[in-house]
Amino acid sequence: AEHTDFEGVKYDPEIGIFGMDVCVTLERKGYRIKRRKRAKTKVPRKHRITREEAMEFVKKEFNVEVIE
Repeated sequence: AEHTDFEGVKYDPEIGIFGMDVCVTLERKGYRIKRRKRAKTKVPRKHRITREEAMEFVKKEFNVEVIE
């Protein structure tokens, strides 16, 4: 499967190739404590996901290349 293959669309070389920018937010279970209405509290630092953990997860789970 090529990145230019879209169902029902023919590739037009005059257009060229477009990159796709994607922005996501990853969080572990339990982040509701930050957003709930009653008894809000901060998420502990050790429970937060680091940038490196997030990039490794996306690479492994979705088999994509992550460009920094």
